[in-house]
Amino acid sequence: MFFVNIFTGFAVLLFFIVISLGVNSNIVPSNIVSAYGIIIETPFEDNFQHNNNNNFSDITKEQKEKKEDKFVILMFDRGFESIFSKAKPIMDKFGFKASIFIACDYIEDGEKGMNWNQVRQMYNDGYDIQSHGLSHTILTDLKSENEIQSIISGGKECLQDKGMSPTAFQAPDNKGGDDPLIVDTIGKYFNFGFTGHSELMFLNCDGWENFGYDKDDYDGTTNCDPYFSDGTPTPTNKFGMKEWSHDKAHEKINNEMNQDPHGNEVSYSLYKEFVRIVNSQTKFNEPGKINAIPIVGYHQITKDYKLATSPELFYLEMEYLYDNGFKVITIDDLGYDEYKERFYVKNVNTLGSESSQDIKPILTESMRTPTVFHP
Repeated sequence: MFFVNIFTGFAVLLFFIVISLGVNSNIVPSNIVSAYGIIIETPFEDNFQHNNNNNFSDITKEQKEKKEDKFVILMFDRGFESIFSKAKPIMDKFGFKASIFIACDYIEDGEKGMNWNQVRQMYNDGYDIQSHGLSHTILTDLKSENEIQSIISGGKECLQDKGMSPTAFQAPDNKGGDDPLIVDTIGKYFNFGFTGHSELMFLNCDGWENFGYDKDDYDGTTNCDPYFSDGTPTPTNKFGMKEWSHDKAHEKINNEMNQDPHGNEVSYSLYKEFVRIVNSQTKFNEPGKINAIPIVGYHQITKDYKLATSPELFYLEMEYLYDNGFKVITIDDLGYDEYKERFYVKNVNTLGSESSQDIKPILTESMRTPTVFHP
């Protein structure tokens, strides 16, 4: 498909991009102008452009020169329908899988959530299905031990009744990690849990003590034991894992820029933040030794909510991971050494190898998005 009858300003911008790259053609197919600001394939009929075209190109060139193993865990919570209809087709095209934390009350909840057949299809297709509780109820708001246990244990039983075996629990709103009762209860039913946020998850839970990273979330911990010697919960542990919230980053950028939350400027800034986060692990990892992994948390893949991630941006983020050799793994790909009290990546040399196939994913026409991002 070729650019025809597109507004003059965009055509002029495209002309100068093509000339600057030395492309000897007067007609450029619309499916090869990428958000990186260079001429490569992209699946969209329209384009995500920015007036500083070198930024994406420089980021890509810099990271392709690095040889370290780079891992990313993608996680979604609650079970929104767009996980199935928007995110899954994109991840499937790149050979990626994600961990989906299901809040059972979101399933078959009108237009908001997936139905159980969709959850089952994701599970059968190799997605990692974990628990976000029987309902999306903030545990720290509950008054009784029975109520807390009902949300945590009920979330596991709900998925087990559907033939799934969750091993990890994400506390609603990631709250409760400083409450010994909540930590104890998670530990009764699950191997791992999420109760907080940080840009990186250190596999030895020692970010501050051994690397000088994120004092608030890692102070005092040298392994992933859930408790200090006095019985108080440690800030990061096997039941207090940390994710980087894509939505919270989006909210911060929205507040700073006060523009269209899915417009070009905001999306470009959020893309750069995503690139920074996923590459920040290289400061702490060594060849053959993985100390930290970014766990990127999403909710909805849609433009219907201002903090959600648009399908266009999500595609570009997955494309970046694919093009730069990241190994995309799931929570189920993490093992735990009980003796050393630390996480490790299982089968480290083969995990994520499907993302390195020499096949460029292309979306079908039904998945294409007609929105134009103006520079």
